[in-house]
Amino acid sequence: MAGVEQTMWIELLGEVKAHAGEHEIVLGPPRQRAILAILAMRANQTVSRAQLIDGVWGDAAPASVEGSVHTYIHGLRRALSIADDVALTRSGAGYQLAVGHHELDVSVVESRLSDARELARAGQGSAAADLIGRCLALWRGNPLSGLPGPFAESERVRLSELRYQLVEERAELMLACGRHRELISELGEAVEAEPFREGLRAQLMLALYRSGRRADALTEFEAARRALADELGLDPGPALTDLHLRILRSEPELDTPTETPAQPRSPVPAQLPHEAPDFIGRTEELDQLEQWCSTTRASGKALVISAIDGAGGIGKTTLAVRFARTVIENYPDGQLYLDLRGFDPNRAPLSTSDALGQLLWALGSPHRRSEPDALASMYRTLLSDKRVLILLDNAVSTEQVRDLLPGTSNSLVLVTSRNRLSGLVARDGARRLTLGLLTEAEALELLRKTIGGQRVDNEVTYAAELVRLCGYLPLALRVAAEKISGNPDTSLSELVENLHAVQDRLDNLHVDDDEMTSVRSVISWSYTTLDAESARAFRLLGLVRTPRIDVHAAAALIDRPLTETSEILHALSEQHLLEPDANRYGFHDLIKVYAGETVETDETAEMRRRASRELMVWYLHAMRAALRRLIKDYPLPTLRIPPSAHALPDFETRESALTWYEYETKNVVALIEHAAELGEHEIAWQLAWCTYNSFYSTGLMSEWIQLLTIALKSAEKLPNPEARARILMFLGIGNSRIGRNDLAVEYLERGLSAVREIDIAQLHSSMLANLASTLREMKRYDEGIAYALEAVELATPELSHYQKAGCIDALCELYVESGRPDQALPYAEIGLRAARACDAVLLEANMMVTVAHAYRDLGDISKAMREYEATLELCRRLGDRYHEALALLGTAELHRRANRFPPARKYALLALDIFVELDGEESDVARELLASLDTEAAS
Repeated sequence: MAGVEQTMWIELLGEVKAHAGEHEIVLGPPRQRAILAILAMRANQTVSRAQLIDGVWGDAAPASVEGSVHTYIHGLRRALSIADDVALTRSGAGYQLAVGHHELDVSVVESRLSDARELARAGQGSAAADLIGRCLALWRGNPLSGLPGPFAESERVRLSELRYQLVEERAELMLACGRHRELISELGEAVEAEPFREGLRAQLMLALYRSGRRADALTEFEAARRALADELGLDPGPALTDLHLRILRSEPELDTPTETPAQPRSPVPAQLPHEAPDFIGRTEELDQLEQWCSTTRASGKALVISAIDGAGGIGKTTLAVRFARTVIENYPDGQLYLDLRGFDPNRAPLSTSDALGQLLWALGSPHRRSEPDALASMYRTLLSDKRVLILLDNAVSTEQVRDLLPGTSNSLVLVTSRNRLSGLVARDGARRLTLGLLTEAEALELLRKTIGGQRVDNEVTYAAELVRLCGYLPLALRVAAEKISGNPDTSLSELVENLHAVQDRLDNLHVDDDEMTSVRSVISWSYTTLDAESARAFRLLGLVRTPRIDVHAAAALIDRPLTETSEILHALSEQHLLEPDANRYGFHDLIKVYAGETVETDETAEMRRRASRELMVWYLHAMRAALRRLIKDYPLPTLRIPPSAHALPDFETRESALTWYEYETKNVVALIEHAAELGEHEIAWQLAWCTYNSFYSTGLMSEWIQLLTIALKSAEKLPNPEARARILMFLGIGNSRIGRNDLAVEYLERGLSAVREIDIAQLHSSMLANLASTLREMKRYDEGIAYALEAVELATPELSHYQKAGCIDALCELYVESGRPDQALPYAEIGLRAARACDAVLLEANMMVTVAHAYRDLGDISKAMREYEATLELCRRLGDRYHEALALLGTAELHRRANRFPPARKYALLALDIFVELDGEESDVARELLASLDTEAAS
């Protein structure tokens, strides 16, 4: 329409639409609209044809796709031509949509959100909440509705989650302003749509409570607890649990709008590796990373920078760590680092489940589920309201990384890989940064920093030739520089000539695109100048599949005294052939490849096997020594393998033993796999047995079960049933821990069959007791009691008091829980004597609680009360909080049965306090008791 300004307005927060003034523009078929969505989301930036193809067609692009892109671009130009201030132009190898930020609904949301946060910081919370409300009004349904392609799919998820983040942010502001009644309907709808978002649920509970609806607030918590347990196998988080407890107490602080529930914080992880001291160049790359980071900081989405990609040794990790250190203060909730092992020559890439398990553990989560979907959901939930910096190093594929990305979050994710991870760019909105070689000037500057500027300036021509021979690769340059520093009297010209000779020999053996070529030349040059002992140590270290090795273990591997080994490792690290890390050493992965090649060519098969076995034997005896230091009279399996001749670590304190044990368990995992491959089956199962305490305490059950499965195959190849029985028992324990009780029983019954072939009463009774406990969890009481009775019968005087007490404890719990308290009491008397004889105070406390429960259920109130009081006295003297809470809960139930509701409520709240503090599953029992007290008191 001539003379009338046709202002553009593009809508992506629903069905994709565009308007010129009052007229809706016909945007054409779905793929044409999908291309518009990509261009609009990256307005005023050049989008390549490849990005458009990846974003719309993904992996299913037809041969004619280039022509289709051209057709759709032409159609969009024609459709958008009626608007006065929009231009769709060709730019280089791509296209650019020029549109104002006020003309796109997503940009308007981001701008208003930034303004709202400024208002909130200025103390104008109510105005900020209203402005966020205007943002939310721009959503008209499912974002990018009906559009095909990976880009639309990932943006739909991101924008939908952004909406709920804004709901939470607005609700927090309105609660602080006393506008809680206005929130209830909106939050109710949000919670119904997002039942696992605990922040929304907490806000709804608080709004209900402040509106005089305490019972409804408590009902919301119960709904959340059931949903989390049924769908994810999780308990509510500490913040939601704490709010529930405060509502139960009707704490006055909850009535004050300016007061919000305390938010318990897990320990903040700080896992970034140390920064390289001689970092050079990469100015443009650092600037680009900072630009991407700053432009998305206020958008409420996780910024993912996929490919800091490039060849091995190019400096990807060094750059990622450098950048991470510069922005670390923007991420106060911690830094996570994970080596995904995508290119480790000796270990398989980390699985999604294992990676999520490690990340969740670092975030302080005692996860209990092993399914990847459940772990990923829990991970995204934990990160949803946090600002965390996450560095995922050495990724092998998009699939390995995708479930490790946060959902709606203000976190920063850095991913490094030798591969380009195109799927992460197309489907997950990642930014790609491909890292090239150093420039000649940067490479020369690195030389100056490492060998001295004067030496480089005196022989500039040869220095330039040296960096060329190193392929301008940072890793190769550092190795070469250390070699030069060790020969101060030799000219650069001589060193370059020597390197030429080495490179000529190696270049004849390798293809042009082998990324090892330039590194191989430099490593070979360094390796051939080593003395015989250092060269032998370098080769044998190539056998090690663990990421790091300490001096004691290395001494066993190379069969040299500890002092000499320490000197050799230090010398290798001085030449950058090893990387020191605290008191351990490791290889760069490319140097590890070279060391592995040399040990294959320069050592006999017999020597390789003998050195590997010696390392495994050393680790086996070291693990057993650590366990003996950690647990007095620990019942270790019979071992017929003579100890290593080399010294074990000196565990002066229990803490030093624990630190060593927890770290080295990761190394032992690789050794178990290697031992099984070499046919060292006795070592394989024994090492696996030694990992119980670490894996059980960390909760990494799925990883442990995988390891035990390898160990079981080795155990089954041995004639000794003890090996098979012990591993089957652990497989039963591991599967029971994650709720696979049917499978656990199957393993324990197989273990029971194996243990009956041998005469080890301690192992037999342990197997029976574990089987009985698993059956108790399944409410199969009669079967559990039968096994527990058999375990007790085996606990003869020859066995330890501890073993006897443990078996009787399992039996007494079964009797009381199954409604046969009278049968528990005679055994409990014997069990208590045994527990007290060996100072097993935890078993004593547990049995005292069971005895009190038994008298309570028999109706003997006075005896029950005396037992509970005696238990409380013992527990408070010992500082045993768990059994104190059990006794408090039992006392509360005792008062409830006598219709004494006020003291019952008092003791139940005290118990709940402790269970919440301990993250105990019994907290649900305490809550149910409190709820029943409210109901009974009102009736």
